Amino acid sequence: MSGITQMPLRKGMVQEGARPAVPSGAVAWRLLPYFRPHMVRMILALMAMTIVAGLTAGSMWILKQVIDRALMSGDVVTLRNVVILLILMYSMKAVLSYVHDYVTAYIGNAIVRRMRDEAYSNIHSLSLDFYTRTDSARVIARLTNDGQLVQGALTKIPVMIVRDGLTVIGLTVFLFYLHWKFALIAFTLLPLSGILIARFGKSLRKTSRQGQAKMSDLYTLIQETIVGAPVVKAFQREDYERDRFCRENQAYFEIYMKNARVESLSSPVMEMVGALGMGIILWFGGKDVVNHVWTTGAFFAFIGSALSMYQPVKNFSRSNATLQLAFSGAERMFQLMDERPTVVEQPGAIDLPAFSKSIEFENVGFSYQPERLVLEGNLTVRRGKSWPWWVPRGRENNAFRPLLRFYDPVRGAVRIDGRDIRDVTFQSLRKQIGLVTQETLLFNDTIRANIAYARAGATEDEIIAAAQVANAWEFIQDKPQGLDTMIGERGILLSGGQKQRLAIARAILKNPPILVLDEATSALDAQSERLVQEAVERLMKNRTTLVIAHRLATVKNAHRIVVMEHGKVAESGVHANLLATNGIYRHLYELQILER
Repeated sequence: MSGITQMPLRKGMVQEGARPAVPSGAVAWRLLPYFRPHMVRMILALMAMTIVAGLTAGSMWILKQVIDRALMSGDVVTLRNVVILLILMYSMKAVLSYVHDYVTAYIGNAIVRRMRDEAYSNIHSLSLDFYTRTDSARVIARLTNDGQLVQGALTKIPVMIVRDGLTVIGLTVFLFYLHWKFALIAFTLLPLSGILIARFGKSLRKTSRQGQAKMSDLYTLIQETIVGAPVVKAFQREDYERDRFCRENQAYFEIYMKNARVESLSSPVMEMVGALGMGIILWFGGKDVVNHVWTTGAFFAFIGSALSMYQPVKNFSRSNATLQLAFSGAERMFQLMDERPTVVEQPGAIDLPAFSKSIEFENVGFSYQPERLVLEGNLTVRRGKSWPWWVPRGRENNAFRPLLRFYDPVRGAVRIDGRDIRDVTFQSLRKQIGLVTQETLLFNDTIRANIAYARAGATEDEIIAAAQVANAWEFIQDKPQGLDTMIGERGILLSGGQKQRLAIARAILKNPPILVLDEATSALDAQSERLVQEAVERLMKNRTTLVIAHRLATVKNAHRIVVMEHGKVAESGVHANLLATNGIYRHLYELQILER
């Protein structure tokens, strides 16, 4: 599990926040293509926002007319007409505000949906090494939390920038129309506002990146402790895990409060700047009204327009915080999209014909790290034969990884019927290989769905037949909903043996010409193991099977046994001949006999 103050990273993993920040402009430029499919909706929203901004400025003109032409002169007819016009204007403003709010929300959600789809699709195109160097919780955080930040910004920012920006422009024009000198006084404070907003933005971007990175740490910690709950309880580490989470949560709280402090400070500072300008206008403008330099209506319209500009300008200062959070979230989602597979199909890769002759490991050297080979050697596996790779307990068993092209060998080649598997498509290669791993991987779905995962469109009879061969049908019938019984996350509602039998049934349903069984019977009790072993032996007829095993009982009846030691072929032959050589096989065989 991860550390307390800083989550430890597996070798090769890039720490969140370790990459240099991408400029906001570059992130914004990359987001632009996502808006293209929504141009019609964007134009509609822009038109609605433009009219709303015009109506806001127009309402200030109406205020001037109410005071100067109705109230000051006592004209009731003008007052009635202005009130009716005001009601119509605000009704139209309400309808158009709904239109642009809904349309911008649609655009924002649609864009983030597409980004999530692309990021998730890219994840499934990546090679297995991505999953070994990247915490799944960090990936989840990018698809969910970061996506939510982008979604929030895309929904709010257009309204803040376009509608509020046009409102400010319209009111500015009206202010200059009313009294250009006082308008100039008011706008001398804008450069100061711009400087403050830029400073706040820089600080917010930094704390946003730190906060999202720490949120990823929390995702990782939560996931690890939930999955590892049996270990936590068995070793009575509940208090330790609570304290560990509280410390990580406190660290996130402190980063978030830095962000909140900057965000909360931006509005009051802008208010103080606005209050300074408003005070100057009230003093000098009020004296001009007293001295009849301009009308009461013009003065109050000017004050109303200036006050109406307050909320849009305040939104601008707040939008910066939202924007910086969104840029940080989008940057991290784009990083996920930019990951590239290390194992790729060659240009012009062909479909692998149906397997018919042999599998060859030709001077293969395979490693996770360049300085340490975990598999090397030569081996030819003939069609229809069972070839166990016997690996002593505690040693790595990696034979199937290059065969399935989860990784490519650093030297040599794996050939099927004489073809280098690097020259064939992934689909045509992997559809001919069935895999049952020692670590059983099941999905939070029904028993039926987990078995049928091997072959879309499988009939119920085929599913049942596969379950029977794997000795799983008996316990499936005992379940309340039979094949439709939910098995929980990672099959937690099943026993270890039941999970393994479902995995075997899944491989049986696929019915491939090549089988890879990675200690596939290790989780079964003695009786089930005997029944499944008999079923697997029947299934192996006329099929090529690579059985990666730790127990000698699993391999001793095979056509040929390959003994692996430190990733190399140490010995090979049939059981009797290997016992007669007095080598590593005989030594470990005798140890296992004694352990019984």
